[in-house]
Amino acid sequence: MAANNIYTILGLDTAGINLFPQSKVEEILQNVSVLLSTVVGSVPLDRNLGLNATFIDEPQARGMMQLRIFTMETIQDYEPRVEVSEVDFVPNPDAALDGRLYPRMVVRILDEFLT
Repeated sequence: MAANNIYTILGLDTAGINLFPQSKVEEILQNVSVLLSTVVGSVPLDRNLGLNATFIDEPQARGMMQLRIFTMETIQDYEPRVEVSEVDFVPNPDAALDGRLYPRMVVRILDEFLT
């Protein structure tokens, strides 16, 4: 278990979906990862699920701020068992020259949902 229920999630982690998570922590972190990798409008029965992608063609500073806002709103709406502590951006270490930045989130799982 992480210290104080604090976990870091990288937007470039695209591991497969585990339909039978072994713990509540695994379930919650998987839900956050899915939200980070889903674009609004791409889920047929819930068109609002995911991140708004209008930030993509914005200047970098503005796009990063919009993505921070979209991320925090989406997590608050769809995964209330976590509190977002931090959102920043990191390059992919395997392809740093491609110019892409990926979100890195620090979240805290609320104590009442771990019992």
